[in-house]
Amino acid sequence: MSVGNPAVGLEPPAAPAGEQTSRCPQISVCHIASGDLWAGAEVQVATLLRSLARSGDFQLLAIFLNEGRLADEARACGVEVLVIPESQFSFFGLLRRATDFLRGRNVQVLHSHRYKENLLAALLASRLRIPVVVRTQHGAPEPVHGWKRVRQLTVHWLDSLAARYSTDRVIAVSENLRRQLARRFGDERVVVIRNGIDAARVCSTLTPQQARQRLGLPADCRVVGTAGRLEPVKRLDVFLEAARRMIAQDPGIRFLIAGEGSQARPLRQQAHRLGLSEHVVFTGHRADIYDVLRALDVFVLCSDHEGLPMVLLEAMALGVPVVVRPVGGMAEVVEDGVSGLWVPTQQPDELAARCLLVLRDPELCERLRAAALARVHERFSAESTARAVAELYRSLCHAESSHA
Repeated sequence: MSVGNPAVGLEPPAAPAGEQTSRCPQISVCHIASGDLWAGAEVQVATLLRSLARSGDFQLLAIFLNEGRLADEARACGVEVLVIPESQFSFFGLLRRATDFLRGRNVQVLHSHRYKENLLAALLASRLRIPVVVRTQHGAPEPVHGWKRVRQLTVHWLDSLAARYSTDRVIAVSENLRRQLARRFGDERVVVIRNGIDAARVCSTLTPQQARQRLGLPADCRVVGTAGRLEPVKRLDVFLEAARRMIAQDPGIRFLIAGEGSQARPLRQQAHRLGLSEHVVFTGHRADIYDVLRALDVFVLCSDHEGLPMVLLEAMALGVPVVVRPVGGMAEVVEDGVSGLWVPTQQPDELAARCLLVLRDPELCERLRAAALARVHERFSAESTARAVAELYRSLCHAESSHA
């Protein structure tokens, strides 16, 4: 391990694409992730694997703890995948099968993406003498209570222990998250590498009118929407309260909530109580999320906290004006009044006012749209993210070989 002698600064330099290919041998890298969902973290893992595979500089392996779209996406870009269904094995059963898969493969880097996976990576590195361990922290822990809180604190303690003794670098997806993690792991061990999107894949062939009709909405209506996990941290209760206020001023507006989660039923019940049943569409999980986003006139995120949401970058890349609460990495993506609008509090009146401002001002809408497109393409591309991660791998491997 090279923990005691950092090889890179807080933001690894982005080497030109392909610069290292001709003079550096391939580095063997194994990613470890759950793969149970298809949400922001999983989209980012798939995007990163795809970009790294295109470079040709890496021999890529992946261990996923569930079958699903992430495993399918990894296989499609040539990654050798092992799926170990976590529902069928104890933790030590997972460890045994992962050990058997990696033994003899000369893996140089393990890159993990969640708490259980972080602990697996630490133990695998110790068992198989894998020299470099990296983890990505995709967001801050969500608040829980009761026994779940006790369990969370226990997992948090084990995770910190694994990071202290076996993790070379912790990747934070935003500067806000880096500051939080630095308090746990130290400044020298945490680096910022922001999420990026593959602009060639984030697209829709539909017009906004066609996209609305596919969702059962009038082609000429205006739509305010959001997408993501339907969990308390997303504060979709505030979104619905804001919707009620907007309808009071403009009954023709429609609202859309895409995603699944524990709050799906309570949110439907809230919409009914507020008299919004005819105005709000709950789509559930959608594989065609880009077509869904294409239907929107305004995209909203009013979460209590976030890492750096992929769906926000995707909405901006699709030309949808965004209104967000400036928490976590969202304040680093959206410049208030330039590439989107901020809502500084969780007051429904403020959220409603900002959304109505965009809907009623076509010139503002076009300015926000153009600036958002430019910002995403310039600062949040999959290529720049992959270059930074690749440079981090190389730097750590070089430092490790120098100390060998």
